[in-house]
Amino acid sequence: MLLIALAANHGKSGQIERRFIEVPFGATWVEATMRTYGFDTARRFFIDTVQLSPLQRPIKWESVATFSSPSSKNFAFRVEGGQTMELAIAQFWSSGIGSHETTIVDFEIAFRGINISKEEVVLDGSEAPVRIDAEALLSTEKLVPSAVLNKIRVPYRPIDCKLHALSADRDKLPSGKQILALTLTYKFKLEDDAELKPQIPLLNNRIYDNKFESQFYMISDVNKRVHAKGDVYPDSSKLPKGEYTVQLYLRHDNVQYLEKMKQLVLFIERKLEEKLCSCYPSLHVQDYMFKVMRFDLLLKVLVFARSSQDIVRLNFYSQPDGPLTGDGSFNSSDLVPGVKEAFYVGPPAKDKLPKNSREGSVLFGPISYEGGKSLQKNPASYQISYIVPPIKLDEDKGKSSSDAKSVSERLEEEVRDAKIKILASLNQGTDEERAEWKKLSQSLKSEYPKYTPLLAKILEGVLSRSNIEDKFHHFTESLRRHRSPAKVCQFQMPTKIISASDEVVASIDRDELARYCALRSDPEDEATEKLKKKMETTRDQLTEALYQKGLALAELEALKGESTADKVDMFEENFKELKKWVDLKSSKYGILSVFRERHHGRLGTALKVLNDMIQDDGSPPKKKFYELKLSLLDQIGWSHLVVYEKQWMQVRFPSSLPLF
Repeated sequence: MLLIALAANHGKSGQIERRFIEVPFGATWVEATMRTYGFDTARRFFIDTVQLSPLQRPIKWESVATFSSPSSKNFAFRVEGGQTMELAIAQFWSSGIGSHETTIVDFEIAFRGINISKEEVVLDGSEAPVRIDAEALLSTEKLVPSAVLNKIRVPYRPIDCKLHALSADRDKLPSGKQILALTLTYKFKLEDDAELKPQIPLLNNRIYDNKFESQFYMISDVNKRVHAKGDVYPDSSKLPKGEYTVQLYLRHDNVQYLEKMKQLVLFIERKLEEKLCSCYPSLHVQDYMFKVMRFDLLLKVLVFARSSQDIVRLNFYSQPDGPLTGDGSFNSSDLVPGVKEAFYVGPPAKDKLPKNSREGSVLFGPISYEGGKSLQKNPASYQISYIVPPIKLDEDKGKSSSDAKSVSERLEEEVRDAKIKILASLNQGTDEERAEWKKLSQSLKSEYPKYTPLLAKILEGVLSRSNIEDKFHHFTESLRRHRSPAKVCQFQMPTKIISASDEVVASIDRDELARYCALRSDPEDEATEKLKKKMETTRDQLTEALYQKGLALAELEALKGESTADKVDMFEENFKELKKWVDLKSSKYGILSVFRERHHGRLGTALKVLNDMIQDDGSPPKKKFYELKLSLLDQIGWSHLVVYEKQWMQVRFPSSLPLF
């Protein structure tokens, strides 16, 4: 440890004292103490250090502190050995106004350091550890390595790229060269709310030494609503779950440069969280409930447990076989000047990786080598990263089925599934294609009359032809405009959907399905888990068929313009059956509750159910919900709210994205 003491008199506010200090070789961080005395009122100081290093951004540290007399404060910051450091101490302009006392400042600097062989450690995804050599050059140091992976970067390739010339009047250089623009489009999906940041390693954090005059990005949702914008220095943004689009905008006058960047990789960086119940790490959620003793806090804990991804802490070993054998754990050591110490950092266990970690993703975080401070606040921390390897192959996949079924049975199942896959891949854009699809579906239905997955695929085909996904929107328009049916063909599609849905429902033994859903399965039993997955798929097919049938019945009633007892009874019966399996207040199925309340004339209740659906839906707002809300408000007669909501529709659902 090398000590340097500085003294200065700050007689007046706004005075700046600068010192240039040669940082000794081997120093990696500084522990400084600032003492002040000789004045009566409190003083406020700015402390700033800068080191210039070739071919990289300056190493900069700054702090603001208020001192009484006498008092002292401690600071720690990173330095680079062998480079000159500028230290500036400035008293704030309004500090000590009205006082004539002279401020005396003593600044003591202690250089410390642990030199390592690898400043950036990269684990390549294999089981092999990475060797690190550590050495202290200035004085004896305590080596206490610590590393954590607390962020993840997922790579994406552009799905679309557009290269075009900009305006010849404005975007042209004095030399006459035309500026070109490249727009790259990326898509990603969030399963839960997250704080993320887009990263372009080739371009980020460089301005004056960058060949590209401008680089901007924009993150928007499916409604073309912009959630975040940025440039060469990307910022983190909190986004709700849903699907998003990232547009990256680059400009240059050389078309060859832009052509090479049409497949530019973009990383979406996300933070990983601490483990659930970090204050009680050995407790389960049920035990934690007794600690908090509040139901609202328990709900927050449960939501956090469902959505968070745990950080990964790494282990250190004294021998290269340590990660495999589990022996030779390395915790700490005393470094003597001139003597190197070797140790190994092992890769994380595969079961500790965050869920849904794609192949090629990068987990990274800080690694430090000196003790006494937390890892996040350590001034001399470096970066360690881990490349996610290919996923493990399921060696047991298919073993149980091969043992239980004969070759002929397995062959028959494979042929059946292949036929269904071909049916699902057929287009229905023209009359000829629809005729071919209908012919194949009837043939398969006669061959496998009660096979639920086939009937569910046929229902999907009917829905894709009728665009039934937004069918309740057409139903809303019919009610709002009070249109009466003009053509018989308007009734054909809802009738086909009802028929296809009935076939799916009839093929399922609902009593057996209900009995199974009421039981708890053993997660360690492979056969039980396989049956559970099959039953869950069957349940989803049943609820989807009931849901689509309900929409078709509602549309059929709207097209006829008047209610019939048979159709009302069918809708009520279908509604009650669906209610047994799903929560009808959810964002997907709740729309049937809105139709039901509206049909019975309870417009206020229908509006309340719809508002609850909009608030509970964590994904970006759905335009169809707000259009239905406008229809309900119009039918109630609240014209002032209709005007207000229409104005907000332009904000929630812009017609196009803004220009860069």
